[in-house]
Amino acid sequence: MKTEIVVAMIAAAASIGAVIFTAITSNQVEELKIEALREKELSGYREPLARAAYDLHSRIHNILKQNLIGAFLLRGDERERAYVINNSAFLIGQYLCWTELTRREIQFIDLGSTEKTRRLTKLQDEISSIFGTDRYQKPFRLFAGEQRAVGEALIEHGAKGPQCIGYGAFLRSLDGVTNPFIDGLRKDVSSLEQNLEAGMARLTHLSNALIDLLDLLDPDYVRFDKDKRTKL
Repeated sequence: MKTEIVVAMIAAAASIGAVIFTAITSNQVEELKIEALREKELSGYREPLARAAYDLHSRIHNILKQNLIGAFLLRGDERERAYVINNSAFLIGQYLCWTELTRREIQFIDLGSTEKTRRLTKLQDEISSIFGTDRYQKPFRLFAGEQRAVGEALIEHGAKGPQCIGYGAFLRSLDGVTNPFIDGLRKDVSSLEQNLEAGMARLTHLSNALIDLLDLLDPDYVRFDKDKRTKL
């Protein structure tokens, strides 16, 4: 075979190879872009959900282990009492709000494997069941539809899409507006002043389930210290 033909064939093969390589590389780049966009979208729900779970766990810990009720609800002044009641109700609502947003917007948070996704769904269902069960006394019992109603009440539309309202906005929403589920949560917190024991079982199980959720969402303790995630 003539040298010039061999050279031409090699050049053609190289050209085809380059085209194929470029196509593969281009596809990989596109896949990486899509993956990065997906991760950004997911973090917009995963991180607030983890924060809401941590905040609620911390409040329950303060109620059951740090005498929050005795110090500020039973013996506090008017401002301290109002804070404990309203902020505790808000922290429950905040968790339920991000749970509802997760369900609405992406159905579930894809954590990178089917097993992790299943685990997340199971933990969210477990927390919902703890809220709704009649195995424990009534304080903080919310049926599934009521949980969603509380979450829906705290949704607002911000510049980046739907999100949970802040505590200040929550307080303003209480002014002259009646929401039976939010009002019920506030009454439940207030009732602990007279009978803390009535709420202990449900709150304990909620706190422990929230830690399991945090262990899944923040397994390397990047955002929330291990020492502050002790089960009751």
